[in-house]
Amino acid sequence: MSPEMSSAQAHLELRGLNKTYPNTESPAVDSIDLNVAEGELVALLGPSGCGKTTTLRMVAGLLDPSAGEIVVNGKDLVGTPVHKRGMGMVFQSYALFPHMTVAENVGFGLQMRKLPRKEVKDRVQEALAMVQLDHLAQRRPAALSGGQQQRVALARALVVEPTLLLLDEPLSNLDAKLREAMRREIKQIQQRLGTTTLFVTHDQDEALDMADKIAIMHNGVIAQYAPPEEIFDRPATRFVATFVGKANFIEATEVVGRGGGRYRVSSDLLGTLEVEGVEGIEAAEDAALVVRPHRLGVRRRGESSAPQIGGEIVPGGPVVPGRVVDSAYTGNVRSLVVDVPDGQQIMIDELTVRDRALAIGDEVEIAFDPDDAFLVGSR
Repeated sequence: MSPEMSSAQAHLELRGLNKTYPNTESPAVDSIDLNVAEGELVALLGPSGCGKTTTLRMVAGLLDPSAGEIVVNGKDLVGTPVHKRGMGMVFQSYALFPHMTVAENVGFGLQMRKLPRKEVKDRVQEALAMVQLDHLAQRRPAALSGGQQQRVALARALVVEPTLLLLDEPLSNLDAKLREAMRREIKQIQQRLGTTTLFVTHDQDEALDMADKIAIMHNGVIAQYAPPEEIFDRPATRFVATFVGKANFIEATEVVGRGGGRYRVSSDLLGTLEVEGVEGIEAAEDAALVVRPHRLGVRRRGESSAPQIGGEIVPGGPVVPGRVVDSAYTGNVRSLVVDVPDGQQIMIDELTVRDRALAIGDEVEIAFDPDDAFLVGSR
């Protein structure tokens, strides 16, 4: 979108937001709090049925909450009709009018606001140029590809200059390469306009790539709300660690708190380590170290060189013997599964190196850097 087209920013707060459907035992959304700053893109990420779409629909006004507040720029919008909330929404199905042209679809919201014809025409042209579809203004949706329809839906949402942009899994119907290209384009447009955006997805890659912050939802509650790097490197629960990326869990046998989220942790596999972790863990019961597969180093047993971790040689950490029982090649990464002495299996992702492929049956040694382990509890 050109600099001339502006978009008002919104500060969104959800306070104790709850949705309980009739004849159900548990709420679909259970008294959540969420603070979205002006200009932020926040992803609601979680599995099907976790409450993320229900939350988005309550913000949009398509569902009435059972309790709580939806506050935009200091005003509670609960009870305010959809058309008076000043929001733009892109649906998973795009919801384009099949009998209208691209230009008519994009301009529909402006016409409903009874803006002058010339202003409607100018803003539609500008919005279509923003998504690089101005040359297709007179086509109908049936003549467009999925990616083009997605762009039309985005232009239609943005042309009204919304205070808040709501995206409900808008990329799920696209193939992988187009989905990756479109998420970059949406992020660039959002950053250029500074439009506060709430984005629902079940795709962790989309959330990590696009969002300023991610709210991980599980069973109607927010399990963690933080920037992507913190979600990935410092997961608040086992669920977060497993839902976002791959994770190895190494069970703790003893936990001694050191204060400030630091612990001395013992395990049968690694011995005793000093690590960071979620604050408030008081005992080893159900506590475990999270180690991401790409943060581990591996070498054939008997090799003289130290195992590489993240492209660097890291001496001094624990070294664990094992045997490769599975191997998967995906081009730039080889994913290994290794049996280790305590009876569990460790996943390792290593960058592929020509003429150095570990094979099933190889005896290996795995290196751990304690700084890459993070202690979590059972919840």
